[in-house]
Parts: sequence; structure tokens; C-alpha cells
Amino acid sequence: MRNTFLVFNDPKNHESGLRVATLAEWDQILKANRGVSQEQRRYFICDCFEDCGELDRMYIETSKEEFDKWHSQRVETERKRKAGSAYGKVLMNQTLAGIDDLTYDDVISDGFDLEKAVMDDMSMNLLRKELSSWKDWAITMLDLYLTGKKKEATYIVSDMFDVSIRTVQRWKEMFEEFVKNFFENL
Repeated sequence: MRNTFLVFNDPKNHESGLRVATLAEWDQILKANRGVSQEQRRYFICDCFEDCGELDRMYIETSKEEFDKWHSQRVETERKRKAGSAYGKVLMNQTLAGIDDLTYDDVISDGFDLEKAVMDDMSMNLLRKELSSWKDWAITMLDLYLTGKKKEATYIVSDMFDVSIRTVQRWKEMFEEFVKNFFENL
């Protein structure tokens, strides 16, 4: 691992740019930092990355504000890492201990209830069948309700079946009562 030390050209002026410091300069800076107050202290962040197959650790001098921001992010990352180490990882296709035929994927639900979906589909098909044998306009009304056009249904059905708006309003009341009774008796 290679260490690189980037320090300000002028420690009093953070806008002066960075330069590479020698190991002896770095040692001096660390020794000088030990005995000074926080206002006079020099602050460094550490960044580690791979460069041409070799790890390179850089110590970069920054302002106190930048250091505080970096430090809080680092503390948070470390806290999450430690908390995460308390939990194990399980593959979903791994078989359950003691049961060869079941995997975690078979046992843990994905939120989709196939039985309910099938029952809903069967109920809807049965409702359509009942509505078509009840009134000729009922399927049209159901389709309009299912597409969110309950208010427009009055005018659409009135035009389609050439009846008055008041008639369609009565039909809607009958339709809603029929559907309500259908699902109550299902």
C-alpha cells in the first residue's frame, strides 16, 4: 500500500492549493497537531482506492467544515457496517434446514396472492354472466364503472341505448344494488 500526503501550500490559506508532502513533513504536521487547539489544528481526510492493482491511501488536508462533513459520513457508514454484520444473508433458492423439498422462495410470500387473484377473476366472470342475463345494458355499465367513468356513464349509456338521462340514472341505482347484492351473496 502506498501512502500519499496532500497538504495546503499555505496552511493559513485554504485556497492556496495542494502539494505532495514528504514523510518527514507529514510526521512534523502530526506532531505539531497534538499540542494545538482545534482552531489551530490542521484537518485531514483519508481516501483509499486501487490504482494499477495497488492500494493507494491519500491523506488530504481540508478545512474543518469539510473534515466534519467527511467524519460524520464515515461514522454513519461504520455504524451501518457494524449493524449489518449482525445479520446473515440467505439465498432464496437455498433449501430449508431439515426439509429437502422446500426453499425460502417457496415459504416467503412476495405479496402476490394467486388464490385471491383467481377468485377475483372467477367472481368477475360470474358477475358478467349474471349481468348479461339480467339486463342488456348492464355489461356496458360495468365496463364504464371499472374504467372509472361512473359519472360519464349516464350520458354514454343514454346515447348508446337511446333513453333519457333520468332513465339511465334509475338504471344506475338498480345496477349498483344488483352488484352490491351479488357480492353480498357470493
